[in-house]
Amino acid sequence: MQLRASWSRYKKISAIWLLAVAAMDLAGSGFAVAAPTTGRPGKAPMPSGTVAAPGAASGATASPDPSGTTAALVPAPPGTRQRTLTFAQLGQTDGLRLRGTEGSSEVNFGIRLDQTVASALLRLRYTYSPALIPDLSQLKIFLNEELIATLPFTKQDGGKPLVRDIALDPRLLSGFNRVRLVLIGHYSMECEDATHSSLWADISPQSEIVTSTQPLTLRNDLATLPAPFFDRHDNRDQSIPFVFGAPPSLAVVHAAGVVATWAGAIGDYRRTRFPVSVKTLPSKHAIVFVTNDTMLPGLDLPKVDAPTLRMMSNPDDPSLKLLVVQGRDAKDLETAALALVSGRAALSGDAMRIDALTPMPPRVAYDAPRWVRTDRPVKFGELVDNPNDLQASGYMPWPIRLRLNLPADLLTWQNTGVPMDLKYRYTPPVKPDDSSMSVSINDKFVRAYRLRAAGESQDKSHMLVELLSDGTMADRKEVRIPAFQVASRNSLSFQFAMEPHKDGMCSQTIAHAARSAIDADSTIDFSGLPHYAEMPNLSFFVGSGFPFTKYADLAQTAIVMSKTPDTAELETVFSTLGRFGRSTGVYADRFEVLDTTQTDRFKDRDLLMVGGRDVADLLVKWGKNLPLIIDQTRRVMTGQPQASRGDGAMGSALAASPVGPAHMDAVSQGPLAALVGFESPVSRSRSVVAINASSDDALLGVVDAIDDNARRAEIHGDLAVFSGARAESFRLGQTYFVGDVSWWTRIRYHLSSHPILVGLVALLAAFAIALKCFGWLQRRAARRLEP
Repeated sequence: MQLRASWSRYKKISAIWLLAVAAMDLAGSGFAVAAPTTGRPGKAPMPSGTVAAPGAASGATASPDPSGTTAALVPAPPGTRQRTLTFAQLGQTDGLRLRGTEGSSEVNFGIRLDQTVASALLRLRYTYSPALIPDLSQLKIFLNEELIATLPFTKQDGGKPLVRDIALDPRLLSGFNRVRLVLIGHYSMECEDATHSSLWADISPQSEIVTSTQPLTLRNDLATLPAPFFDRHDNRDQSIPFVFGAPPSLAVVHAAGVVATWAGAIGDYRRTRFPVSVKTLPSKHAIVFVTNDTMLPGLDLPKVDAPTLRMMSNPDDPSLKLLVVQGRDAKDLETAALALVSGRAALSGDAMRIDALTPMPPRVAYDAPRWVRTDRPVKFGELVDNPNDLQASGYMPWPIRLRLNLPADLLTWQNTGVPMDLKYRYTPPVKPDDSSMSVSINDKFVRAYRLRAAGESQDKSHMLVELLSDGTMADRKEVRIPAFQVASRNSLSFQFAMEPHKDGMCSQTIAHAARSAIDADSTIDFSGLPHYAEMPNLSFFVGSGFPFTKYADLAQTAIVMSKTPDTAELETVFSTLGRFGRSTGVYADRFEVLDTTQTDRFKDRDLLMVGGRDVADLLVKWGKNLPLIIDQTRRVMTGQPQASRGDGAMGSALAASPVGPAHMDAVSQGPLAALVGFESPVSRSRSVVAINASSDDALLGVVDAIDDNARRAEIHGDLAVFSGARAESFRLGQTYFVGDVSWWTRIRYHLSSHPILVGLVALLAAFAIALKCFGWLQRRAARRLEP
């Protein structure tokens, strides 16, 4: 009893001491915690719970109004640009969930190389548990591991959505920045459970980082490439203007297209657009393509005698840079473009002359760097950029996720599953419990495994003796992922869930003592899936650029456009090529650019057709069986009876409507655009994708729809029609198959969609076998009866 009384007195003294320390911390941190006011005349009362951030000399405050209407802490200086990024735009689409006595999470943002920060603030939208003790609980905010703010909790604001503006010191900002939020939470003066459900604070994904920046003039140096045209610290979509000194020839379009695939590849997850201008410079960083005969007016450039790359300032605005790709003719431009995309590591100075260049040999099929290899097992270590991505900490950590991009034409029909050799390590529970590790793909559950306790062996007849153990338990499982759950874009996740153990009511559990990891030498093997798919399938095209990206260098692709393309057609071509580079992760240089009259060169090529009237005329010339042909005023729609399987390969057009007219010919002045897929009339098993529109705006609207994640999901089948914000998909034409499988698999696959025919064939086969057996038995009986 004396011991229990002493322990109680000790806890009370400790609580008083913690209260005193917390009060001193708040007093010394420079934060003003508003107290209830009496509303003295001449001074507006400060809202309850308002926090003034350190460094805000003007006394700027933020209201806890859930609407988020707050004043900027520091007025933007003249000549600055303000940029606002939400946590959702920075990758935290679900916000931040802080749990436990020291729950922590972070969000990253960047500052472009060509900008300097004049002022910045963090507009935090958050809610915390009403069960937290105000005097012991707070939210700590770190910027690049420097403590910049401590937000106190009040009883009256518990459970309410709050908004706080915290000034960010520009001196602490760099190219890459991390904002880390740490919840210091307590719900009891006595014994606490570090994983108690009342210990929480939620940060809204609509929290914002607002920066006011001024342009910074960079030196003219090719070594800074790909900056400032692409800055890896800028997570926004890219817009890289292409400027030509004269309407470009098809050869010049090819040179610019090579650069577009490179820009799309380095942009990775960012969407990339390439606005086109002729003879005029935009008010942005731009890439200029000129020859000695097509100089850009207003740009003082000397004539060259070899392919040349040059970095220079825009004469209208020195803070803007121009990357000039220059040559004597179009052939020189192609050489200079290839030097830019393949030899960037050797570039330096304000100009460089290319005396000789030998391109890399052709690539093989399905070897795109961003695609998982399908000819051998792949180690998990090959699928991540940072080994730390395969590790987690905490009893309920965030899932470990792997991105798996696959060729769209993998045949998953009647496959037993994708084998995975899974090796993982974890801090073992002190005793058997319900701790587990679950495997999911595309948020669909696959398997779950119980985590063994310390010293527990799977083989009960043997004793587990660990030598040189690091305190973790290692395990290995053979897992088969159902093939029907696999798509062309996949997210493979591993969720560890561990139960904390306490020996007594007042014993503490360290929230981050549990560690877990997936070993980098774990493997997944897609080599058992053959390449065979039903076409046309526009979801393949908008998802990964297939079939054009089957070869990452686009070796079997031809771009077909008008002889004299306008800027909208050019932007559509370059943006589509940029998407191809984004899908494969590498530049492409082996595609051809042709006009609609060069049909003799269409053979053995997959064709991407972009344009208006010229393309429409060629489609009309090819015949009546195309799903839709669009001219400026005429629309011709044709449907054919066909039996689409829609289940043979990943991402197949399950929702494409087969309903349409047998034939319709109409005239309209309204805007309309379409994405059409069909088999090439020039070569069997070759694909054609045509982007056809009645106007330039409608043509660019197709690019907008493909870039939009929500609208892209609506594109499938062999026809997608776009009118304003509406997109509808159909399957109207005949289908064909691409790929290569064994003759036996091919027969079984095609017969599986005709069960009645299979039944009839089986009956005929049984009847034939019965007749054969009957004849044999008759002859045998006759021999026995012979004397």
